[in-house]
Amino acid sequence: MAHPFLLLFDVDGTILRTSRAGVEAMHEVGRRIFGDDFQWDIETAGGLDPAIFAELATRNGIEDHDRHHDEFHDQYIDLLEAALRANPHKVVVMPGIHALIAALQQRRAERGDVVLGLLTGNYTRAVPIKLQAAAVDPSVFEVTAFGDEGTVRPDLTALAMRRFEQRLGHACDPRRVIVIGDTPRDIDCAHAHGCLALAVATGSYSVEQLQQAGGDVVVPDLADPKPLHRLLDAAPAMR
Repeated sequence: MAHPFLLLFDVDGTILRTSRAGVEAMHEVGRRIFGDDFQWDIETAGGLDPAIFAELATRNGIEDHDRHHDEFHDQYIDLLEAALRANPHKVVVMPGIHALIAALQQRRAERGDVVLGLLTGNYTRAVPIKLQAAAVDPSVFEVTAFGDEGTVRPDLTALAMRRFEQRLGHACDPRRVIVIGDTPRDIDCAHAHGCLALAVATGSYSVEQLQQAGGDVVVPDLADPKPLHRLLDAAPAMR
């Protein structure tokens, strides 16, 4: 049997959107810790949550932000969970996600040639909160790499590949790793390790922008699974 593909899904903008609930929770926690003048003026799409906090703190003139990170993290997780529980309508599942995950699970059971994973800038504890709010079972993702497990996004690709190797007991061919995300950063973190990038324009970037960023395949959304399956069929075999 050929070694399976590793499919690494981003979360925000790819699997789901929280209608800015996550951003609003971070901003609110920043105000609680640092005062009402705490400003939010950065682009977060594709960023790692700890790096987002550090950049925000630096831009707000907070020099000892490392000392406050654990408090920020814990308050953010609590506020995010409460916000999504109180406002479930804020969670919007991207087109085709539930059907695609179900189909890939079936393919995994029948053919064993795909492994589902997550590669996201979210804090580890934020991921199940968001996925469960979107009625997506976190346990279907066998390989994970989260935002508090690396310094920059390409670190997470390398981590996911190592975990794939540890789980399956053989080398991870980057030509059979597909990063599925909605930002140029997802594309960059795939290409940094020789992996493929399937870019979806369900976030804040258009099809044209993702094409210009170098996506190997760019689609408006995942409602049509055929582009992904064509990418799987075109990848080189490895035994």
